[in-house]
Amino acid sequence: MFLGVDTGGTFTDFVHFGADGLRFHKVLSTPADPSRAIEQGIAELKLKASDLHLVHGSTVATNAVLERKGARTLFVTNKGFEDLLTIGRQTRGELYDLCPELPEVWLKRSDAVGVDGRIDAQGDILHALDASSLDALTERLKSGDYESVAICLLFSFLNPAHEQALAAAIPANLFVSSSHQVLAEYREYERGTTTFLNAYVGPLVQRYLQRLQHTLIPRHLFVMHSAGGVMQAERAGEQAVRLLLSGPAGGLVAATAVGRQLGETKLLSFDMGGTSTDVALICGEPAMTTEGEVAGLPVSLPMLDIHTIGAGGGSLAWLDEAGLPQVGPASAGADPGPVCYGRGGRQVTVTDANLLLGRIPAAARMAGSMPLDRDAAERAFEQYGRSFGRSAIRAAEAVIAIAEEHMAGALRVVSVQRGHDPADFALICFGGAGGLHACALAEKLAMRRVIVPVASGAFSALGMLAGRQQSEFSRSRRMAVEDAETAVQLQSLLTELEHEAALQMPGLALSFERRVDMRYAGQGFHLMIPLADGPDIDLPALAEQFCAAHDKAYGHRLARAVEIMTVRLTAFVAGPELTWPPLPAAGAQAPCTMVDIHGAGEVCCYRREDLVAGSHIDGPALVIEDIATLWLPERWCLQLSPHGHLLLERME
Repeated sequence: MFLGVDTGGTFTDFVHFGADGLRFHKVLSTPADPSRAIEQGIAELKLKASDLHLVHGSTVATNAVLERKGARTLFVTNKGFEDLLTIGRQTRGELYDLCPELPEVWLKRSDAVGVDGRIDAQGDILHALDASSLDALTERLKSGDYESVAICLLFSFLNPAHEQALAAAIPANLFVSSSHQVLAEYREYERGTTTFLNAYVGPLVQRYLQRLQHTLIPRHLFVMHSAGGVMQAERAGEQAVRLLLSGPAGGLVAATAVGRQLGETKLLSFDMGGTSTDVALICGEPAMTTEGEVAGLPVSLPMLDIHTIGAGGGSLAWLDEAGLPQVGPASAGADPGPVCYGRGGRQVTVTDANLLLGRIPAAARMAGSMPLDRDAAERAFEQYGRSFGRSAIRAAEAVIAIAEEHMAGALRVVSVQRGHDPADFALICFGGAGGLHACALAEKLAMRRVIVPVASGAFSALGMLAGRQQSEFSRSRRMAVEDAETAVQLQSLLTELEHEAALQMPGLALSFERRVDMRYAGQGFHLMIPLADGPDIDLPALAEQFCAAHDKAYGHRLARAVEIMTVRLTAFVAGPELTWPPLPAAGAQAPCTMVDIHGAGEVCCYRREDLVAGSHIDGPALVIEDIATLWLPERWCLQLSPHGHLLLERME
C-alpha cells in the first residue's frame, strides 16, 4: 500500500493508494513535531504503518532555514576566506537604494575557521594541509557547542583530498557536510552557502526522519526532494539541503502528468495552500534551475523552478504605516489558524474573507470534519474594517483583491517576465484554497482555460506517489568545445558520474539523463543544455544547440568560443506513469443546494463526488469537496473530463 504525505504550514495532506483505489485525507499540521500529524492521519485512515510504502514531503529543512532555527555550525574554509559567506557577491537586491538594509548575518566570525593548505585551479596541491590546522580545528570543536561542521575549500571539486582529511579529523558525533560531496561545482560562494545550509539543517532533518522511521516503522520510507524525485530517508538525512522544495515539487510532478493525460503541454501551475502559494511554468516538462535561493542564500543544486510567495489561505491581513490594508506574508498557520477555525486566532485571514463572502459555505467542514465559525470571522472583520473606514464585507473584498494581486504578480514572474504570453497557457490549479481564486487570476492574465485536477486539495501528496526514485550528480570541469580532447574528457566524466550513481543507488536498474552547463568564453553565467543519448558526443552540434538557446534567451549570439563548465547526470529508476482511471458511464445530473454568495446572490452548490463524466455547469456556482473548494464565477463554465478533472473555460 502506498501513502503520500505532504506536510504543509497549515494542513498535512494524505493520499492513500491501496486495494480500494485512491483515498484522500487532511489533518491540521503540528509544527512543533510534524510527525504527530502524520501519526494522526494514518490512524484516522485506519492504516497499519508497517504495511506502507510511505513517500513524504517535508518542510523541516525549509522551516529551519526560514526561521533561522538550524544547528549551530562551524564553517571551515581556507585561511583568509573566513568571511566568504558574509561578503557574498557584489550584486545588490535594490540597485538604486543608496542606504540598503544589510541582511542578517548567518555566521558569526567566531564560527568560521581558516586552515592552511591550498589546491590550485588545476587540482594540484600547492601547499600541503598543515598539521597545526588540524589541531586548531580539533581544539575549536572541543571549546564550542557545535552540532555540525561545514567544510568548503577552494577547488575541492577538482581535488577533495584536503576536505577528506579534515572530515576524518572531526569527531564522529558531529554532522559533517563537505562541499565535494554536496556540490562538486565551481563558484566558491554558491558552493559555500549550499554546503553551509546542508550542515545547518542536516542534524534536524536526520533526527526527524529517524524519529519518524522508529515511530511508524513503515515498510519503506522515501522523501521527495527539490528536483521532483524521491530518495531514501537515510540519504535524505545526509543531503538535507536537497529537501528545501520538497512539498511543492510533488505538485509539479502531478501537474505534468495531468497535462500529458489531457494533451496540454503548456501549463502555468498555481498551488495555493494555507501558508504560501507556489507557481511554475511547464512547457512539456517543468523547468529546472541551479540558481535557487532560500532566505537570501543561493542554493545551487538542481531543483524544479518554482516561485513561492507568502500568500495562502492563512495569510494575515494588516495595515501598513500609511493605514492601507495589506495581506501576508505572515500566516496564521495551523496554530492558532484563521479566526473561523475557533482555535484562538484573532487576526483576519484570506480564509476568513472567503467564508464571510460565502465562497466557503458556512456549513462546510474544513478537511471534512472541522466546523467553521462564520460569526467569529464577521466580528473580526468588523473590527479590522473600522480601522480603515470600511464595512466588514468591504474589508473582506479588499483582502481578497490584495491577495489575488500578489498571486497574479507571482504568475507574471514565471511567465511574462520570461518572455511567455500567459494567454497561450492553461492554468492548472491545486491546493486546498486554489480553486477559490483560479478564475479571477486567469482573468487578470487574459487566460481562458483552467484545470482543477482530481484530488486538487491534496495534489502535492498525490505527486509524491508519482515521483520516480532519482538522484542528481555533477562535476565542474572547464572544457573548450573546440578542443580535440573535450569529447574524451566529457565521456570520462559521465562514466565517473554513472559509477558514483551505481554506488549510491545499489541494486537498481538505473536510467540516465545527461546535461551540460555551457557558456561563451568569459561569461559569468551559463545555460543548461541536454545531451543526446548515445555513445558518441557531437561537439559541433552541441555548440550550435547552445548558441540557439542563447539566442532564444537573450536575443543574440556572440562570436566567441563556447565552453562546457559543468557536467550533470540524473540517475533514476523508471516507473509507471501516473494515470487516472475513467469515470463510470454518465448518469443523472448532479443535485445541488442553494447557497448565498455576496455579489452573486443564490447560486447552486455541488458536491464534486456527485458530478459525472460530461457534467456541464455554468457559473456562478460552487463545487465543494472535503479537501478543496472551487468558486466558478459568472462568464465561466465547467465540464467534467472522462477522468474526473474539472475543465473550466471563460465564455465570451
